[in-house]
Amino acid sequence: MVATTLVSDELDQYMVQQFKQFHRHPELCDKEEWTTAKIADELHKMAVPILDFPIHSGLVAQIGPGSGPTIALRADIDALPLQEETDLSYKSAIPGAAHACGHDFHIAALLGAAKLLKDQEAHLTGNIRFIFEPGEERHVGAREMIHAGILKDVVAISGIHNMPTIPVGTVGMKIGKLVASNDNFDVTITGVGSHAAMPQTGRDPIVAVANTIMTLQTIVSRNISPSDRLVLTVGAIHGGHTNNVIPESAGFKGTIRTFSDADRKLAKQRFYEIVNATAVAFGQTATITWDQGPAPVNNSKTITNLIANQARQFMNVVDAIPSNADDDFAEYEQLVPGCYAFMGSKGQANLHHPDFIANPEGLKYAAKFHEQAALALLTHFNQQDKEK
Repeated sequence: MVATTLVSDELDQYMVQQFKQFHRHPELCDKEEWTTAKIADELHKMAVPILDFPIHSGLVAQIGPGSGPTIALRADIDALPLQEETDLSYKSAIPGAAHACGHDFHIAALLGAAKLLKDQEAHLTGNIRFIFEPGEERHVGAREMIHAGILKDVVAISGIHNMPTIPVGTVGMKIGKLVASNDNFDVTITGVGSHAAMPQTGRDPIVAVANTIMTLQTIVSRNISPSDRLVLTVGAIHGGHTNNVIPESAGFKGTIRTFSDADRKLAKQRFYEIVNATAVAFGQTATITWDQGPAPVNNSKTITNLIANQARQFMNVVDAIPSNADDDFAEYEQLVPGCYAFMGSKGQANLHHPDFIANPEGLKYAAKFHEQAALALLTHFNQQDKEK
């Protein structure tokens, strides 16, 4: 049954106001200074203590008695390097940066949850740690924060991502793997430049790049089982400057996403084999830069069931459709059990589009979800401690 009142009108208005402010001031990976200061200011107003960790941007705060289990709630805070193309009154004021993935929504919802839980602090049977993570879009934030020690004493973690394909008031949840791993590649093929009318005097890297890109697609079609999921996308090609010159070098970059450790390993192996062998076949050399991102998000059965049962009391819970997107929330789940859910934010465009808009009507559901997840997990782990 869905409750009619989720949060007070005052809290709802507060979250919408915060959401709009963060939307106006997007900041890119490792440059979230204003965002971090703004979050800190709001937490200070709530009298929520900020913990001292050696992190450059982002922050971690905590409430609770100091004893008992510690539950973490996480929101990412960075924006994307693209130009917003909306007519919102609160559209991005920063050229070339936009919250086109809805991290502004995530910040506002977690601040709302902090308010809800701070009001209940005297009755908490454990601690709740609020993680405002920088650098998620370049999958460096979680690793930096883990290295700083922010998971110390944490027994479970919960997080959300707004999902514009899901209606407001609905949350998508799934046990096991929900979003894919992410490996990024950047390849440069070096040949010999020449006059475009005399290709026999050179070694054309553009032709080699074209052949390499086409052959790489056989990894999906001929090396991976049709029943598995793997995406290999080349998102950028570079090479040459004019129509009548064959350049010295050309290249391309892209990403590989999958849900299987074995497929991930095989795809990387075949990628290197194909790129290097094709370069040799064309009398050229290849340089590969490989960026290994996070593993798939892999939700704990116990944690996900606990939170889903709680969420059903106030919103619709549906089976989440796995996504080939990635999220470095997976880094936390490799160390502690967790649940990552898709929060409905029905909008006009999908994530990472210049005209993406996260619907602020979903904030009250997101904040309530955070609150109830934390309370349910505290109850669960306290009960576990009693039974030991």
